[in-house]
Amino acid sequence: MAQALVQRACAKLRSALGDEAVVRLNFPADLRDMLEALEAIQPVLDEAEMRLLRDEWVARWLQRALSVAYKTIDIVDDLQDLRSQAAATMTRMLPRLAIIKNAMAIQVQQTKQLVMSLQEESEYIRERTTIFQEIIAKRETGPVLEEAMILGRGPDKERIIAALLSTEPNIMQEHITILPIFGLAGIGKTTLAQMVFNDTHSLHGYDFRVWVHVSPQFDFHTIGKSIICNVSGRGKEDINYASSDMEGMESIMKRLHMLLDGKEVLLVLDDLWEEDPIQLQLLKSMLIFLGDKMDVIVTTCNQAIARKIWTVEPYKLNPLSDETCWEIIKKSIRSEAGEEELEKIGRKIASKCLGLPSAARKYARMLDSSRDAITWRETMETNIWSIIMNYKSTTFELSYRSMPPDLRLYFAYCCQIFPSGQSIVKDDLVHQWIALQLVEPSEILSATQIAEEHISRLQDLSFLQTAELDHASGKNDKGAILFTMHNLLHGIATTFLRNDSYSLRKLI
Repeated sequence: MAQALVQRACAKLRSALGDEAVVRLNFPADLRDMLEALEAIQPVLDEAEMRLLRDEWVARWLQRALSVAYKTIDIVDDLQDLRSQAAATMTRMLPRLAIIKNAMAIQVQQTKQLVMSLQEESEYIRERTTIFQEIIAKRETGPVLEEAMILGRGPDKERIIAALLSTEPNIMQEHITILPIFGLAGIGKTTLAQMVFNDTHSLHGYDFRVWVHVSPQFDFHTIGKSIICNVSGRGKEDINYASSDMEGMESIMKRLHMLLDGKEVLLVLDDLWEEDPIQLQLLKSMLIFLGDKMDVIVTTCNQAIARKIWTVEPYKLNPLSDETCWEIIKKSIRSEAGEEELEKIGRKIASKCLGLPSAARKYARMLDSSRDAITWRETMETNIWSIIMNYKSTTFELSYRSMPPDLRLYFAYCCQIFPSGQSIVKDDLVHQWIALQLVEPSEILSATQIAEEHISRLQDLSFLQTAELDHASGKNDKGAILFTMHNLLHGIATTFLRNDSYSLRKLI
């Protein structure tokens, strides 16, 4: 969100620098210095937002960045007002105008000092090891799975396998099947892919089974080398290609084609974040080139990515039932007969998991150390958001990071205005965004069209979901499109945005 407001402050400054009246008021040099300083801190704002919950100093720095952005926007608006006053002022009012101009000069200097100080402090963030790299390292996955501990995903596995077996290649697809699995963070997409990958009974006949963790740092070289390592059994350090990107990729493709020519391959591309349609089309073309028969499973949090790469209808993975979440907890803690009171508490805890197996397993770890009802009740009171933030925060943070800055601002607005579980009328949301000038028209699209695009993207990321009409409420919402926000995302977002640096009080 801070990045969105800093970008708006920069846009305001650029507009003011092109204003002849501002030039006559002798402010351009100061405004240009402020613009350069704010542009300089923009590359570190993403990193700072990723550190928000981990580093109090960074949280305070972000708060100052937001405050400076607001001050800058206000100053430019005041300069525009001063210009209007100057144009309409009679001669006898010139002394008063001079006083106002001097007061503005003081404000500009004070804000400039804040901006320059902010830029100097940003070097502290630049010098730190990037949290983004740490998150990527933690997320790396592989095909190993203890399937005996997985509950509730058998039907999903059967449907995925049936889709792979029933797919007939056509001329356009060139013998390739690409089946994306998408859904909420922590819902079990990687686990489901592992279950399918390791089923050698239903899915047999493959010459190679290849697992590649793609990660948010999408790179064709890395994907190609990972496939070569899987197929050839060699380590990445043993694989060297030409130094230039073009030559290196050409060498990788030749090697891959030689290894996979005439072979049947099951490939899992886990954790795909790349949204660029050109890059995704290139990825699809690369896969088509690689072999005569290839089945590809792609996991992603973003439905838009699934729509861009599929050859088989994307599979949406839904939350588990409360009963299944309790079964996961019970199996993990080896629940025994005669523990009726603990089971009653445990079922209430399972209902707090919101259908996420990851949350159920985390609760199970907390419960496994005790058979005391008091301890279990204390665990039941533990905030689900803190559990998820500690256990599965990386996916949420990466989803948040993948948004353009303006979309983060709109998301923050939804979280801070609409209570958890409340239905949001689409038209009302669009009108409020426009009224607050969060959304402005472009040369091509109206503000309403841009707002609807942002809503679609929030839906693709599962941050907004279509809601059912509540006919019992008595409200006349006939024909209205309603949205709601998953309780999990609302809770995590509220925790993430609770820091003062993310307050929207200036806009609301």
